Amino acid sequence: PYYFFFAIALSFLVAGAVGWLVEWAMISRLYKRPLDTLLATWGLSLVMQQTFRSVFGAREVSAEPPAWLMGSVNFTDAIEIPRNGLFMMGLTLLLTAAIFLMLYRSRWGLQVRATVQNRLMSRAVGINTRKVDRMTFALGCGVAGVAGAAFTTIGSTGPTAGSQYIVDTFMVVVFGGAQSLFGTIASAFVIAQTQSLSEFFLSGSMAKVLTLSSVILILMLRPQGLFSIKVRK
Repeated sequence: PYYFFFAIALSFLVAGAVGWLVEWAMISRLYKRPLDTLLATWGLSLVMQQTFRSVFGAREVSAEPPAWLMGSVNFTDAIEIPRNGLFMMGLTLLLTAAIFLMLYRSRWGLQVRATVQNRLMSRAVGINTRKVDRMTFALGCGVAGVAGAAFTTIGSTGPTAGSQYIVDTFMVVVFGGAQSLFGTIASAFVIAQTQSLSEFFLSGSMAKVLTLSSVILILMLRPQGLFSIKVRK
């Protein structure tokens, strides 16, 4: 039963190492050109998808989860929650708490917040902002690797399995505020609940349209997001 936790830890290390290399080889040269960064990362994702499709095949496969993740937990006679869903919730809360502690209770987190607020002043006081950028990008990729490993417990996976979540992920970050951890958490919860409730009363496509329309309307009124922080220039 312990191989699954080993796979999650290994996915974090491998994805983090790949993120470190990508930041060093490509992203670090595009920081002053955000549009080029977006296009470069999107192009890299297409290259990786085609590489995985050529090496492993295009067919989606389902991993066999551990026995303790099978079945559901009966809270009442009418409420049953799958165990893999509870595991995903617990893992999400654990990762969120760990990132929060790293950002607000560690020296590295202080350097990250200082770099975000004022990069030039951070360099002036001796913070290696390039190293901060690289480690932050690697950490984000590592967390994405954990999410991908955990996703295998609830659905099939393939070379293009993550592409269907790109729009939702981008929407969560922009809606909550690109520089606010609390905003990302709050916007993810609000968007997920809005879409789930809409799908209960409407069709899935109409729920998506309603959610996107609401986010666009709010961003028209508050382009910086709901929970943006002040950045010193």
